[in-house]
This record gives sequence, structure tokens and C-alpha cells, in this order.
Amino acid sequence: MATLAITAVSGVTALGIGKAFADTSSKTTLVQMIAQKFNLNQSDVQSVVDQYRQDRQTQMEAQFKTKLDQDVTAGKITAAQETLIINKHQELATNRAAQMANFKAMTQAQRQAAMQKNKQDLTDWAKQNGIDVQYLFGGFGRMGGRGLGMRNSQPTN
Repeated sequence: MATLAITAVSGVTALGIGKAFADTSSKTTLVQMIAQKFNLNQSDVQSVVDQYRQDRQTQMEAQFKTKLDQDVTAGKITAAQETLIINKHQELATNRAAQMANFKAMTQAQRQAAMQKNKQDLTDWAKQNGIDVQYLFGGFGRMGGRGLGMRNSQPTN
């Protein structure tokens, strides 16, 4: 299971990197810094970063699916549970951008409360489906206090 957790955290990191690089506010992004430092076209650098992010996301999803397939074969989860886990993973990924936008409008205390609710909702969902929560919390990043994808949401200066 350690491999699953490492794989998933890397995936969330890769997903978060794109958000950090794509920040168009007045903050200087890594893409801008690289483009300036090496006298490159910023859109070319952004394109490379975006492609890296997509390739990494695809690789992480494949590894996640492979691990789930192995757990089905080993009898740790059922094929139906695997499908539920994959669908929940996709649902969370789809909702991540909206959730991040909502979090930006919240105070720190509100964000923490919302993240705790998200964690509890996922725990409840897992229990209802007979799924060990390690498939969610190990599979979707650090939930305890930092939230879904919050680790790398925006760069700080």
C-alpha cells in the first residue's frame, strides 16, 4: 500500500504543479522565471509544463489502475469496489478546480472546516461501500488538514 500512497501523492503533486504554473495573477510563476532566465518564449515553456503534467497524470492513473487490478486479483477488493474507487477518483478530480475556487473565497477556518467535512464524507462513502479508506486518502493526496490537492494549489511568495 505504500506504493499506492507514493504514486497517488506524486499524482496529486503533478496535478498541483500545473495549477501553480498556470497562475496568471501578478505573482511571478516558475514558468515565467524559467522563460526569463533562459530567454525562452513563455508560452513554449508553459506548453512543455502542460505536456509534462498531462503525461505524468496519465502515468499516475495507469499505475493507480494497475495497483487496483492487483488488489482485485489478490482478493483485497472486489471488481465492483475497484470501479467505485476509480469513479470516485475521477469525480474528485473533476470537482477539484471548482473546490479550489470555493476555497479561495473562504477564511482559513472555513477552509479547514470544509476540508474536514470532505474527509468525513469520503470516510463515510468508503465505509458504506466496504472500502478501506487507504484507497482514498492514500489515493487522493494528503487529506489531514491540507485537503484535496491543496498542497500545491497556489505558489506563495
